[in-house]
Amino acid sequence: MRVLTTNCALSGRSGTEVVTIDLASGLRHRGHEVAVFAPLLGRSAVNLRGRGVTVTDRLEDLPWTPDIIHGNHNHVLAAAMAHFPASPGLFVCHSASYWFDGPPSLPRVRMLCAVDEACRARVVAETGRLAGEVVLLLNAVDTALFTPRDPLPARPARALLLAKNTAHVAAVRDAAGQAGLALDEVGTAFGREIEDLHVQLKRYDLVFASARMALEAMAVGCAVIVVDGRGLAGLATAATLDTWRERNFGVSVLTRPITAEAIATEIERYDAADAAVVSRRIRDVAPLSAYLDRVEALHRDIVASPCEADCAADLRATGLFMAQWLRRLGEGTIPENFDRLQEANRFAAEHRALVDKNESLRRTCDDALARAKAMELEIEGLASELTLLRSPLDALRYHAAAWRERRFRRK
Repeated sequence: MRVLTTNCALSGRSGTEVVTIDLASGLRHRGHEVAVFAPLLGRSAVNLRGRGVTVTDRLEDLPWTPDIIHGNHNHVLAAAMAHFPASPGLFVCHSASYWFDGPPSLPRVRMLCAVDEACRARVVAETGRLAGEVVLLLNAVDTALFTPRDPLPARPARALLLAKNTAHVAAVRDAAGQAGLALDEVGTAFGREIEDLHVQLKRYDLVFASARMALEAMAVGCAVIVVDGRGLAGLATAATLDTWRERNFGVSVLTRPITAEAIATEIERYDAADAAVVSRRIRDVAPLSAYLDRVEALHRDIVASPCEADCAADLRATGLFMAQWLRRLGEGTIPENFDRLQEANRFAAEHRALVDKNESLRRTCDDALARAKAMELEIEGLASELTLLRSPLDALRYHAAAWRERRFRRK
């Protein structure tokens, strides 16, 4: 197929930029014709062009009409769909709050996707669709690039803070210092982005990160404490991995206050063996190859069920979208339904807390049952010993009674 992907920028290594790079280069490697449209271009665009992918900030330069437009960021997708009035679209929501990640009400957007449950809740709230109608398209990691490191040491020595915001930085520094960790810092929060994160991660035992960066660190085999400026989730473990992944290690799990003491407690939970289990699990369930399989299947489904474009309806919908976009210019990034989204995130956090409490109670019950079973076995053992002692005791009682009788007769 001919696939056009949209993103607001290809200039750095934000989450959607990495997703776009992996998707475009992966589809091209599988034989598709792929192009990326992004209004802001930089070094990531150069990187992608080096892989043979067409990258442009001018839609008129695209040499062909796409069979499907795979859109990140609603305003960029809307522009591409207006330019190609016969091409169907797919939209992926990457954020539960930024307005440009909200689902666009455009007739030819045939499928709505979300990278985690918080984003799916947003799409449901804004469109009125059922949750089952919004495809959960979880992020993946290029396991051929992020290869495993050597086994972790019993105690961590080197740590890495990957950050795109700063509210948690001081607490992480304090906790790392208390634990005697050598801490390095990378990310837009520090004005330091690196192109070889897949190599550098192998130097670290413990990583502080969230979202995609946490996923990549786990794939390499580092122990990961999920935290950023929005809150603290904690140490990612085999027990929490699947549910946290469904939330993209993001806002709906970052529910705990950020303090140096809380982070220090999570550092103390470091478990090299469990981190290895986490890494194997991530590499098994979240490889880029499986993600590409899923995307290809979605694209095929959309293209295989064409519908005739209604130009008048398209123009009206595009006009309404543009009017909405213009109103947003004075609103920053806060969506109109922010309170409703915050409430949905709160309910998600409460649900997670109840699930965690239920799991804790289940483990407590299992431990109690195990102790009861052990006591039952111990009692059975004592009963067997008593049975063995009964015969000698009975014999002693008989001889004692006989002795007393003989003594009485003598008297």
